Amino acid sequence: MTTHIFDVWLLAASGIQLGTLWIMKLSILPMLNALPYNRYVNTCQLIDMHTFHPIAVWNGLLAAGAGILQAYMVGDAVASPLYVVGSLGMLVVGITSEGFNRPIWRQIEKWSPVNVAEEWNEKRYRWHFAHQVRTYGAILAVACYAAAMITAGA
Repeated sequence: MTTHIFDVWLLAASGIQLGTLWIMKLSILPMLNALPYNRYVNTCQLIDMHTFHPIAVWNGLLAAGAGILQAYMVGDAVASPLYVVGSLGMLVVGITSEGFNRPIWRQIEKWSPVNVAEEWNEKRYRWHFAHQVRTYGAILAVACYAAAMITAGA
């Protein structure tokens, strides 16, 4: 019973994370990247990323821990490694959010829309690239957790 609860939680946590990151990848980032500097800064400063980034970090870390625990509890030769790899994907999401995206976002919050910030294009590119990394980490997590659940249930 406990493993079924963990399975549902892991798939929900990684799926919600993936959905949020995918929406940002397909709609918000292309819109932001098309904006000139002043509108880019204004728009970014209106988005409250202090809400999302901590959720991404804690959701990633908690799901990763739960996935490792699930790998141990299931004890299946195929499913257990899949849970571990899924957890690594969630760690990528959390670490990338906290280690790359969030520090750059904090810098953007301090930028002036009038005076172009130094290296703004490079920082925008790095933020975008880090977002891609964490999105694909979430894809890996969802795929591995789902495959582990199917394998363990077989």
